[in-house]
Amino acid sequence: MISDFMSKKLIASLSVAGVVGGIAFTIFLTQTLLAPLIEKATWFPENGALGIAAWLLLYVILALLVAPASLHKFVSGVLFGFWWGWAIAFVGACLGAILPFWLTKKYIHGWVEKQMQDKPTLRAIKKAVSEDGFRCVFLTRTSLVIPYPVLNYGFGLTDVTWRDYLLGSVGMLVPGALYAYWGSKAADLSVAINEGRDWTYWAAVIASIIVTIWVIAYLRKLTLANIALEEAN
Repeated sequence: MISDFMSKKLIASLSVAGVVGGIAFTIFLTQTLLAPLIEKATWFPENGALGIAAWLLLYVILALLVAPASLHKFVSGVLFGFWWGWAIAFVGACLGAILPFWLTKKYIHGWVEKQMQDKPTLRAIKKAVSEDGFRCVFLTRTSLVIPYPVLNYGFGLTDVTWRDYLLGSVGMLVPGALYAYWGSKAADLSVAINEGRDWTYWAAVIASIIVTIWVIAYLRKLTLANIALEEAN
């Protein structure tokens, strides 16, 4: 029992560290290797409504291709700033979640089921949906426990209603805020590292990191308390 408890604690710690490490690595990438690409991507915010529409369309295409949503949300913060980036990331995530779900329900149910039939996560989601569809969608969308593309197609294999799926997807506001926030701070952090800032700046950064870790850990714990994903694994 003790070893099982320690194993779960280790998995939880690694999961949180993975998300935080991913954010730090993405900051590094956008300010180094991906900097030329980010510079070209300024076309999107510079072209107003057309640029936003094109960015959202790109979001939907990447969602269909099972690309991780975290980078798109992060870059939304880089390009549009926190508030606009957060809003655009949320709308894009919702649009990107609808088409795979609809396609799975309507046309490719058999193919998706074949790809996911051996995944214990799917069994856990089906069980949770049968108990409370809205809560299952909301918690899994909020917590980053299960990858975004897996949920988009996976929920299409369950009995979740359109109403619960759409309302539950509001949970994507939380990860959208986290990624857009750090995306909006990426350039400033790069300048601070290279040129230096006073202690108050770094105190604020450390506080933001602590809040980020707490939010990720708390939402993960809340989700696993309501959806038996660990037991499924």
